Amino acid sequence: MTNRYGSVMAAMAGVAVLATASVATATAAQEARPARTAASCGAGIDPNTHIPSGRRHTGPAVRIGGATVQVRYGNARTGAPYYVWAVISGARRGDTVSLEWDVDHGSWADFGVCSGTVHTGGKQNTRAVKYVHGRGWHLEAQACGRHAGRRLCTAYWP
Repeated sequence: MTNRYGSVMAAMAGVAVLATASVATATAAQEARPARTAASCGAGIDPNTHIPSGRRHTGPAVRIGGATVQVRYGNARTGAPYYVWAVISGARRGDTVSLEWDVDHGSWADFGVCSGTVHTGGKQNTRAVKYVHGRGWHLEAQACGRHAGRRLCTAYWP
């Protein structure tokens, strides 16, 4: 017959085993991630200086009052990697734009948000993130904006 103290100790030992297994599983999953890294705003580029205007393309758009929020994409030259970013135009000071993206590769997934705030000029874009695709990689992105107290997002691209 086990006393109450023994039952509590056995239950605590079981919890410790489960917690250790969870940490080991999470560590193994991170170590098993593909070597290629996901898109990130930290390494993002300024599309206004990096991507020539003739190589910029438009994706999904949404109107919020007098403002337009849109996904944009492009590359610096033929054969170069594509980048994707978000832009808001017809905006006012303090309006915001963000690029919300997610990338997956098999069982591994990551996501992120790049944001920008309109200061002057009525137009603002986010940093551009590298478009990851092919060989099991898949990236989706949408542009979101806040204007006149409302927040809306475009459909996902591509």
